[in-house]
Amino acid sequence: MWKTILRRIILMIPQIFILSIIVFALGSLMPGDALTGMVDPTISKEQIEAQRALLGLNKPWNERYIDWMSKALVGNFGRSFKHKMPVTSIIGQRIWNTLWLSILTVILTYIIALPLGLLSGRYQNSKLDRFVNLYNFISYSIPTFVLGLLMLWLFGYTLNWFPTRGTIDAGLQPGTIQYMLSRLNHMILPAVTLAILSTTGTIQYLRTGVIDAKTQDYVRTARAKGVPEEKIYSRHIFRNSLLPIASFMGYTLTGLISGSVITETIFTYQGMGNLFITSITGRDFTVMTTLVLLFGLMTLLGTLLSDIIMVFVDPRIRIK
Repeated sequence: MWKTILRRIILMIPQIFILSIIVFALGSLMPGDALTGMVDPTISKEQIEAQRALLGLNKPWNERYIDWMSKALVGNFGRSFKHKMPVTSIIGQRIWNTLWLSILTVILTYIIALPLGLLSGRYQNSKLDRFVNLYNFISYSIPTFVLGLLMLWLFGYTLNWFPTRGTIDAGLQPGTIQYMLSRLNHMILPAVTLAILSTTGTIQYLRTGVIDAKTQDYVRTARAKGVPEEKIYSRHIFRNSLLPIASFMGYTLTGLISGSVITETIFTYQGMGNLFITSITGRDFTVMTTLVLLFGLMTLLGTLLSDIIMVFVDPRIRIK
């Protein structure tokens, strides 16, 4: 298995390389650059052009890509035009915020989805099942920004239970209990928003799996042997119904890391999603390109992680 994992990691290199060319080319087609609309109007056009030439922004995109890639291969992804600091430093500051938010979201997602999916499949066509289906319909159809704004208005401004922006209160010392509680408090609203929107697929897969498993021969055999109904569901049906969920568990985590753009923007949460939006609006090409490559790498790693999880969930499966 380890040889296969290493081979697939090596195959990611040309995929990331091709993605970098596409992203850099598309980014170059965007109107304007990092100096557009962000300079003092009293500065002459000649001074602006001189600064643009100094930054290399007047070169063709392919020359700029070669310059950028030659430095990226040794770990230098350039400097941010907006933040005036290395791209790796900016992403390093934000990635942990997004990572902790994603982990909390995954935990909340499965806390909500697993019992609802299991109970909905077990009590098919009951009032509970209809309620779960209604919940699924609403969570699937509601846009992210609508739910985010609703959560922000209700729990942030109206009830004042949670903070409405940022990642931590000012003036707290890192490593203290107050610091960690403040970070958790800032994560709850965006994490709950993402979790509600992420439960639909898990609930539906689990519900379908439970309904299908109830008709299998091994379930009828267990009932014929007098196995209690609770054990049949907990040890047999539930375990086998988890296989479809395990197949995309890796996508869930890595997808949240790269896909929380709208939620982080609504809650002004200082993560990679919020950084990605600001890099686009500010024409900060170096940050934008690096983030897209990182998101692409996360997607590829999600594929591999899902396969590895499947091996542990179902020993019959082997990575080849």
